[in-house]
Amino acid sequence: MKVLHLSTFDTGSGAARGSQWLHEALRRRDIDSTMMVASKASDDETVRLLPGAMPQLAAKLRMQFDRLPLRFYRNTEESFWSLGWMPCRFDRLVEDCKPDIIHLHWVGGGYLPISSLKSFSRPIVWTLRDMWSFTGGCHYTAGCERYREGCGACPQLRSSREEDLSRAIWRHKSRQWKDLDLTLVPISRWLADCAASSPLLGRFPIEVIPNGLDVATFNPLAKSIARKEWDLPPDRPIAVYGAINATRDPRKGFAELLAALRILGQDERTRNMLLVVFGDLQHGDVPDCGIETRYVGYVDDNARLSKLYAAADVAVMPSLQEAFGKTIIEAMACGTPVVAFNSGGPRDIVSHGIDGYLAKPFEPEDLAKGMLWCFERIAAGDNLGAAARTKVMTRFDIEAVADRYEALYETILGKKEVRPAALPELATADTGFRDWRSA
Repeated sequence: MKVLHLSTFDTGSGAARGSQWLHEALRRRDIDSTMMVASKASDDETVRLLPGAMPQLAAKLRMQFDRLPLRFYRNTEESFWSLGWMPCRFDRLVEDCKPDIIHLHWVGGGYLPISSLKSFSRPIVWTLRDMWSFTGGCHYTAGCERYREGCGACPQLRSSREEDLSRAIWRHKSRQWKDLDLTLVPISRWLADCAASSPLLGRFPIEVIPNGLDVATFNPLAKSIARKEWDLPPDRPIAVYGAINATRDPRKGFAELLAALRILGQDERTRNMLLVVFGDLQHGDVPDCGIETRYVGYVDDNARLSKLYAAADVAVMPSLQEAFGKTIIEAMACGTPVVAFNSGGPRDIVSHGIDGYLAKPFEPEDLAKGMLWCFERIAAGDNLGAAARTKVMTRFDIEAVADRYEALYETILGKKEVRPAALPELATADTGFRDWRSA
């Protein structure tokens, strides 16, 4: 079996790492797996750059040109956008590799033209890691549901016209993707539900397979050792929070976290708490929230990031709209319980009261209550961290995830019927997002 993975990046984000870990796990099964990326940071010889002169520079230029049409609209801040209009002869690249299956991952940023999919002439498996595949260009909708009716009058573009750029991109996808041999693999039940409700993708088979994690890299470590490694105080309650653009991306819920911290700062039980923030530069203009906050910047080394998770008593991941929540399973794999909102992808991961706390969407008061609950349960001797580690080992180990992908490939290549998976009912009618544009 020969599989070609297409991904914009091979490292640097949760989506990229998840793609590469799956690629490596498949190769350990003697599957002929190759990744083709626009920007390469690893030294893996089976990860290839797009051919051409100075391919990484070309990739940066493609990303800039891909976004040029957005200049006719007001700057969008709610989500990253990809338009997918820049041409690229992926059909030639595919014929050169001659794969049995083409596996798409995160292919935004001008990497993969929308029109290229119909030229592959092979079965396509698409791991959906955000919402771009069924929208008019945004990777997250910020609460908008117009993707269910063809987009247009896009609130992120500040557009009141039905026939705007989002409608044009949506229609382009609809025309180009009519007759694809495509199987969708959303990474959460919430994302599967969104895709199934989309006129663009609802007719294709869907199978939910979660993100996987290298549990040998993310593992528990004695807190005394981990805190010494990070020069953190040995005897204070510590929470960790992190994401790419952790303090600047409103979708990651930093404003809600600050509100929760202000509540905790007024409680004598948590006045000695320390918050550690990673994934963003330190910002001197962050308002005082009553809790000491330490910024450690970007952490690119997974082993060092694992120690940071292990040093914390609790990880708080307050995203307002999240397809999965890779930082959640990273923290849990290190034996650290997680507090998150009971919404979207996180509700597939955290078992409330067992290995973490799911707060009411999107209430800072309950987020604060969850953090305090975890601190108190840990102090009382409850081993929430052990339950969290067990959960990840059982459900999210990359080897188990690779097993499911291998079985899916075999089903597709065996020409057996691939039926849409029945989507489990969610516990509530929550749609998995908050519209933060008006916040």
